[in-house]
Amino acid sequence: MKPKVLFAPQIDMIIEGVDPERNPVTLTAYQNLKDIYDEFSCIKPGKDDEIRHTWIEVDRGPIKSFGDYEEYREAGEVDSQQEFERLWKEYYPEKTKWYKFQTSKFREEKFFFLNGKLFGVNRGNDPALKDNVSGPDYFEMFIRWLRERIRVEMNKFRKNPWAYNIYIHKNLSWSKRLGRIRRNVFWDILGDDTIRLDKNLGEKTIEKLKDYIISFKKDSKLLLQDMTANMYFRLCEICYDVNNYFKNPEKSLTPREKYLKMADGRDAGLCNIDGDSPEAFNDWYHSAKRTGAHPWEICRGGNSTHISLFISEIPDKWAIRLAGSSIVRVEETVRMAVALFENHIPFQLNDMEEIVRMVTGDDFIGIVPDIVSPCYCHNLFPGEDKIIDFMNLGSDKEITPEIIKKTFWYPLEEICLV
Repeated sequence: MKPKVLFAPQIDMIIEGVDPERNPVTLTAYQNLKDIYDEFSCIKPGKDDEIRHTWIEVDRGPIKSFGDYEEYREAGEVDSQQEFERLWKEYYPEKTKWYKFQTSKFREEKFFFLNGKLFGVNRGNDPALKDNVSGPDYFEMFIRWLRERIRVEMNKFRKNPWAYNIYIHKNLSWSKRLGRIRRNVFWDILGDDTIRLDKNLGEKTIEKLKDYIISFKKDSKLLLQDMTANMYFRLCEICYDVNNYFKNPEKSLTPREKYLKMADGRDAGLCNIDGDSPEAFNDWYHSAKRTGAHPWEICRGGNSTHISLFISEIPDKWAIRLAGSSIVRVEETVRMAVALFENHIPFQLNDMEEIVRMVTGDDFIGIVPDIVSPCYCHNLFPGEDKIIDFMNLGSDKEITPEIIKKTFWYPLEEICLV
């Protein structure tokens, strides 16, 4: 039976609802996944877990593949046919959508991904041995479609690998690629809509940050002889006050109280020890209480949007390290660094040189594919580019074309025959 033609909105809905751990694999799906893997094995794998990939271009199709107007209207999402069409094109602005298809293998298990989402696992055990295994029809339909599509793609690839790669290189959506753009160029494109770190901080603060870096490079081994909880809370207070977090308090707050209001909350009991005792801090530091806790997260946030002031033991002494290079927190971090420096506190600022380039607009912003969350993407870029801030391209009709023109785009990974 010829597989049903699927369009991008239908594929997205199917993939969104698939859970390989819960969806049972029928004998038909099992065999189709095996066929897909075997067909795809003509591609040379990477070094880790036999990862293979290609790009599949799929039509967005007619608007009816996106959904039913009456259902959207009854749900309150649109009020007119025109709004429905506008919503469709907001989700699918281009006539085709590109999907990254990948397979990998670990021992006898084979894994299948579409745009980074795991949708299938072939575990190497024949489900025919199970009684009455059944699965959702939409998944079966998708697997049949994918099997045929991979067969067509691999026939084109084997026939002319060079032409296959050239087509992808010329036509792959920019939103699926890896690039870098100079921050000050990005500022110019966005105009008043961007975060101007240089203007927000001011020349005086930035020059002080540069003075700190010069000083640190002259003597990067400055350490504290003792550390107590109250000393730590006082360091936090310096960082808080320079950012005016408590400019209109109802009452005067102690350094410890400020920490309790701003920090992550998982302090592992730091707030309960004798605040003036170096011995108590030392005992707490070496206890098992800190396992899994976040006592150093002095400004709570997400995985990549918090600020930390770490304390580390160096034989018989203590080192201080400030970290917070997220674009939404780096202004605060810079003010903290300058305040600690002006108070003659010995400390190290993580990514100090990268942060200077960031706040002066001289660094690069890494552009990552829209299937990648723009955080912790350092390993996707060459180390010499020193990129610590990332973004997705977006789809703004006015701004995006300008960004595309001013971006350096890294070469695509070539797809090779075995």
